[in-house]
Amino acid sequence: MNEFLQNLTPYQTVGILFAVAFIAHVVLGFILKQIIAHTSKTENKLDDHLIDAISPPLKVLIWFGWIYFSTNAFKGQIEALSKVVEYIDITPIFIITWGVVRVVSGVESYMLESSTGVENDSIRLFSRLIKILIIIAIALGIAQYLGFSISSLLTFGGVGGIVMGFAAKDMLSNIFGGLMIQMDKPFSTGDWIRSTKFEGVVEKIGWRMTRIRTFSKNPVYIPNSIFATIPIETPSRMTNRRIKEIIGIRYDDIKQLPAITNEIEQMLKEHKDVDRSQALRVYFNHFNASSLDITVYAFTTTVDKTTYQKVKGEILLNIANIIAKNKAEIAYPTQTLHIQK
Repeated sequence: MNEFLQNLTPYQTVGILFAVAFIAHVVLGFILKQIIAHTSKTENKLDDHLIDAISPPLKVLIWFGWIYFSTNAFKGQIEALSKVVEYIDITPIFIITWGVVRVVSGVESYMLESSTGVENDSIRLFSRLIKILIIIAIALGIAQYLGFSISSLLTFGGVGGIVMGFAAKDMLSNIFGGLMIQMDKPFSTGDWIRSTKFEGVVEKIGWRMTRIRTFSKNPVYIPNSIFATIPIETPSRMTNRRIKEIIGIRYDDIKQLPAITNEIEQMLKEHKDVDRSQALRVYFNHFNASSLDITVYAFTTTVDKTTYQKVKGEILLNIANIIAKNKAEIAYPTQTLHIQK
């Protein structure tokens, strides 16, 4: 076989290699197609993502082999190609790295599509970290292969890291702030958050900043380091919505006050949308300037704002009916003017 190849001209060798690469490409495509047809029938979609990830690198690897051996065939005639062959030796490492990164992306896509119980933001974060670690490890390996001293690079990287740390401390604090958000989970994508400075729905938690869409539909970009310095409220994680109202009745109706408070409390206890496991209080609270103030305090079972507003409106109307049934009236601000003759 070696004698046969040695008797061929470089052009004939390249032609034969091309035919072999083409056949290998077609055979690989046929095999992958059969595998995809089989895996598409399974319930687990992870294998579909993995096959889709490794298919392009495998095909590129075949054609790189054709380029490499074809260049090798001509290096005896073209001196410059000898240098080229030396440098393209490490190309398969880049192709394999590309394939591994695609596999990580495939696993990420699978976990994002399936109900794994893991937050999507956490999946994306750890996927990016794994890709970065893979690329750094491969880069150090290539540097070692090319004759660079890894210890020197690491020493230089340590000194350079200190310098870069001082120069880019704000950027690093934002990156670590994003990492803390992913670990502590004070909020996630889709949550409604608010503070004294902003309020809106979280659209994206990035490496450096978080994008929030305000209720006026404007995007707000907040550096992640901010979240470590201010308190954040997450209303979308509330368990109940609170009803807290002050109802004033006239001083003329003070005798009906005990009956009114008792009936309002009983009405709340019997209401289907009031959570009786939470605090429920109705009591006479204050002698106001022109009214006797009753405090109504309860929690609804719903957290949906529209439903809550309907429930609250219904409860307030029931309170008005109870006051009217006891022949009392809701007070409004009044003044009595005495004119001395």
